[in-house]
Amino acid sequence: MVVVGAGLAGLTAARALAQGGRQVVVLEAAAQLGGRVKTREVDGYLLDAGFQVLFTAYPAVRRNLDLRALDLVELPPGVLLRGPRGDAVLGDPLRRPADRLPTLRAHYLTPKDKLLILRLRNQLLVGPAYRLLQGEDQPTLDFLRGYGFSEGALAAFLGPFLGGIFLRRDLQVSARLFLYYFRLMAEGKVALPRRGMGQVALQLADGLDLRLGAKVEALEGGSPGILRTPQGDWRAQEVVLATDPPELARLLGIQLPVPSLPCISVYYTSPKKLEATDRLILNAREGLINHALWVSNVNPGCAPQGRHLLSLTLLGESALSDPEIDTALRWELEWWYKPLQIAELELLQIERIPHAQFAQPPGYAAQLPSLVSGRTGVWVAGEITSMSGLQGALESGERAAAALLGDVAALGRPRGA
Repeated sequence: MVVVGAGLAGLTAARALAQGGRQVVVLEAAAQLGGRVKTREVDGYLLDAGFQVLFTAYPAVRRNLDLRALDLVELPPGVLLRGPRGDAVLGDPLRRPADRLPTLRAHYLTPKDKLLILRLRNQLLVGPAYRLLQGEDQPTLDFLRGYGFSEGALAAFLGPFLGGIFLRRDLQVSARLFLYYFRLMAEGKVALPRRGMGQVALQLADGLDLRLGAKVEALEGGSPGILRTPQGDWRAQEVVLATDPPELARLLGIQLPVPSLPCISVYYTSPKKLEATDRLILNAREGLINHALWVSNVNPGCAPQGRHLLSLTLLGESALSDPEIDTALRWELEWWYKPLQIAELELLQIERIPHAQFAQPPGYAAQLPSLVSGRTGVWVAGEITSMSGLQGALESGERAAAALLGDVAALGRPRGA
């Protein structure tokens, strides 16, 4: 049996199949496993492939990962809003009583907005989380306006906050999925493995038969199928395709109804600590930057001693060259720091991610492809069968393996459960 793709979906499927007694080989085109969930070490810095975090409340995370072994570093609940009216902390007073006063003073939200956040949080914690994914859908913008949030809260907080999750700030995404994520953030922690998000993939891959640098150029036949790679052909009675949507469409010769959403991740390093906050910084004004994190303030081990690491996330594509992006970001950061501080920032890496996730507008779930590919003996795993993020990747791998193993209980598990 062959699994194509050593991202989280493929690794989860392969591990479940191996535990079920199947002989499995995982073919991965890249030289490093993990797909989009990987960490590179560059000049002593640990750089994740784009801004990513782990929600400890994801049900599939709890089933598949040893969180203690990942040595998690928790991000503080809440965010720092940075905009034309200065900085404001929007924290979680229920978890951090010290956040009560700063949150009350957060001027980008009205007192009503803050009460609505608390009310929504309490409502969502009732019942199983997966039920929030069920029922009629609508744009998140319509839901939030109907719930009573002010236009200021939508623009300064909820737009950039959900932009970090869905890679678009316009709030034209599934309200069902927003509610699901909001619930899981309230229920659990948001964290990073101390050695980077790539540790998630490494843990899943432990003990598997992996072949890196083995790009599947073509998939011919069904059962058995022939997988053409530059290193030679593989013949398999059963194949699990666990690639990103563009590659899945290429291998199956189909068109997928959901487009890819790109983003750009930029890392800077500084010899001085420019600020002490360990919170996610949301850009409350229009600009290139959607959100930022001083990663070294959360996890000092991700940077060499005496150095500091800043991560910036830009949504969408850009026609600017890397030097032009650097110039534009430095200009934008003049709203944040003093000129001498900006001059000390050293560009470490710009990474363009053409497919960071797939678009998830209202009702997107009805368009998701099945784990059944249409070819005999070929199954599909990956976020594209569920939802973007760790939960979608892990549960899609579980379902593909369950189909092959005849695991009725796992197949009957609702999406998001």
